[in-house]
Amino acid sequence: RRLLTDERKRAFAERGAKVKDAHAKARKHALEEAAVGWDASPISTARMAMELWALIKNEDWCLAVSDRLKAPRALWTITEHHQALGGAGAQGVGYCAPGSLGVALANKTRGRFTVTFQPDGDLNYSPGVLWTAAHHRIPILYVMFNNRAYLHETMHVQRMAGVHNRDVSRAHIGTTIDNPFVDYAKLAQGYGVWAEGPISDPAELAGVFRRAVD
Repeated sequence: RRLLTDERKRAFAERGAKVKDAHAKARKHALEEAAVGWDASPISTARMAMELWALIKNEDWCLAVSDRLKAPRALWTITEHHQALGGAGAQGVGYCAPGSLGVALANKTRGRFTVTFQPDGDLNYSPGVLWTAAHHRIPILYVMFNNRAYLHETMHVQRMAGVHNRDVSRAHIGTTIDNPFVDYAKLAQGYGVWAEGPISDPAELAGVFRRAVD
């Protein structure tokens, strides 16, 4: 019995064409969205992602714990299963740094370049993972995107304050990381890890990323 009839083949081809068209439209929208605030400071996550992508796209690369930012998944060309690995799940905090290092350890024997976009609040849960990376010489590039807050929580408190007609201006209490700000480059260097920063001028990203990749 022929299971794949000519009619089914046509249906598959039509569906494939629709998916291809939807992907092209989504890609176009993502590029247009990435262009907004391209030269802004603080640096946009899209600019951060694309400046790095230009330097690693010809490497055997892996984006570890790939659910931290939308920009790389929307803008990078992902063709292999190992290029976008893992996620914290349930928006858990403190997982990205050690989870990514576990991926990097697995990739080390394959000579694969591991990178992750590291949230600042997340690293505060287990900064000692940087010592583990240095001590065991596990190659990984942590790109810190530092919004100086547990921003998901900040926005949630703002939303709930609005719902309950309460003072939104107090949403920063207990959710922001300031007074003092954390210098994560010095933190990493203190654990024996190469680091530069903080970077606020997007024009400096390409040079810093090039040195980091090297």
